[in-house]
Amino acid sequence: MNTTIESTTVLINIPDTDNFAKQFKHGCQLFRFYSSIILVIVGMIGSLLSIKVFSSTKIRRNSSNEYLITMSFIVALLLFNFFCDEVLRSLVHDFNVDLPLNLVDLSRPLCKCSTYFRHTLRFAAHWIVVAFTLERLIVVYFPLQTSVLCNPRSARRICLFILVISFLIPFYSFIMSDVSVDEKHHLPECDIMNKFKKIYFYLTIIYGNLTLTFPILIVCIVNILTVRQLLRAGRLRKQQQELNQTKKVDNANKDYVNMIVKNQLENDKVTWMLVVISITFGILNFPYFILWLIVCIIRVRGKIPSAYIESGRMVAEVFYLLHYSLYFFLYVISRRSFRKVLIEKMRWRCDCFDQWRLNEMRLDAALLSQQIPRQPTIHNGINNNNISITSRTSITHLRVSSTRRKQQTNNNNNNNSKKFNKDLSNSLMLTEK
Repeated sequence: MNTTIESTTVLINIPDTDNFAKQFKHGCQLFRFYSSIILVIVGMIGSLLSIKVFSSTKIRRNSSNEYLITMSFIVALLLFNFFCDEVLRSLVHDFNVDLPLNLVDLSRPLCKCSTYFRHTLRFAAHWIVVAFTLERLIVVYFPLQTSVLCNPRSARRICLFILVISFLIPFYSFIMSDVSVDEKHHLPECDIMNKFKKIYFYLTIIYGNLTLTFPILIVCIVNILTVRQLLRAGRLRKQQQELNQTKKVDNANKDYVNMIVKNQLENDKVTWMLVVISITFGILNFPYFILWLIVCIIRVRGKIPSAYIESGRMVAEVFYLLHYSLYFFLYVISRRSFRKVLIEKMRWRCDCFDQWRLNEMRLDAALLSQQIPRQPTIHNGINNNNISITSRTSITHLRVSSTRRKQQTNNNNNNNSKKFNKDLSNSLMLTEK
């Protein structure tokens, strides 16, 4: 009796769990579809605006800007490719839209090019993050070599090298992809050919390690070293400023020290911005990396991933797209020069932008007033900025150089008077003779 009850409960519970898994997977599909549309649109607009701002002549062209221009261009192409490949396919297959929107699934050349560019752009985008992360490490640890190793020319060469490698490594995807009929929906779909699926699987494991595993590990290690050095440099700079306040430093040395501190602060701001970008890259790519690794292990064992793992992979893909869309907002938040040029590039105006521009202009005026030294006002041959009020009434408040100069003039006058008296006495003696 107990056995029949247990068997019936098992027979009843299994379909319930299957239905829940299917509903959960369907909900994740809807979440992935609508989130992907929003993130792709926002990310493409942000990438195009970033290209326009970074290519402006009003922003100083340094090595970090070269990396960011290249990455913005790659991200825009990657999001456009994702929209044409994944979003339009999901619209036709999952929502049964009877329109030829999925052009990638209907044309063999488009299928091969889309698969190839997807692999190429992902590889390039991730390794450019690694490149500017390593560059910031060099800037922080070897500041004297910055002008030689971290200039715009070397940045362009590194970006070109990464693009060449990214076009060479995933060339197998162009050969192995083709349009085939989907067994589930009975519709044409761009996929890997059946005869190459086993080889493609092992090549994908190698490609995934090169695209996800190594970049994430390098970025995490380098960021730890960079943040450690930045915090240490900040403490040393604070101690130096306190020491300069206690010492008496002349105006020339003080201006020179302030100029060096200002340049260091500007470099640190750029470094912190790139550190935040690379940390965002690592955090938002880590879930996708873990689920991708789990799916690979399951398929190597010859099993099919469960609906929950597939659902988690869909959610992780949303976070994967999110880090591409966040780049523009990170630029706006962390770089004041980017905000300033962006406002000037905007053709339309509204109240919030006018208020924003007014605040930026006030901040510019405040910084300019701090940088420009006050010109000394001279009245009756006296520099009023160098003499205090008490110096007019007491000689003890005069500077050391002024008292020393006064003593020298008194000594010269005494020597001249002695010499004159001596000459006068000699002349009198001659007349007496």
